[in-house]
Amino acid sequence: MSEVKQHLTYKEQIEKLRSRGCIITDDEFCEKVLENIGYYRFSAFFLPFKADDGNYVDGLTFDQVYHLYEFDRKLRNLLFAAIEVIEVSLRARLAYFHAQKYGPLGYLNPDSFNGKHNASIFQQNIDREIDNNKKVLFVRHHMEHYAPFCVRRRRRREPCRSRRPMPTATAIRTS
Repeated sequence: MSEVKQHLTYKEQIEKLRSRGCIITDDEFCEKVLENIGYYRFSAFFLPFKADDGNYVDGLTFDQVYHLYEFDRKLRNLLFAAIEVIEVSLRARLAYFHAQKYGPLGYLNPDSFNGKHNASIFQQNIDREIDNNKKVLFVRHHMEHYAPFCVRRRRRREPCRSRRPMPTATAIRTS
């Protein structure tokens, strides 16, 4: 295991970059970047420019590496925004399909899923997420106004004794 690295002030971090061959023309800007991003995170963007001897390639400037960091940050933000749209759309479509095929409470019925699905773990995950978010307004509202009686009872850790049995996937498919 290698030696634990000692804490360096921002000025010492700047000098370390310089000692490895990085050209820094604006110490104040460099210090602000290190304050806001952190040396460890930012130093990862220097890795493609590191030579075998540990120094950076000739002529490498701090601004070049900062522009690479900014490009990566902006690209990541664009991708995450697009991924969020895809994720929300996919979840909405899956929920719609499942509710249409198995009913609004089909997710509570183990027969609604294939054999690879572990219904008890799935239900534990649902219970945990409801419990973790029970103070969130829309979760609380849903539980108070729309959740079936047996689900509200389960939230209180009471057994679910519904007057009507949960429809099975087979019964839903034939209706």
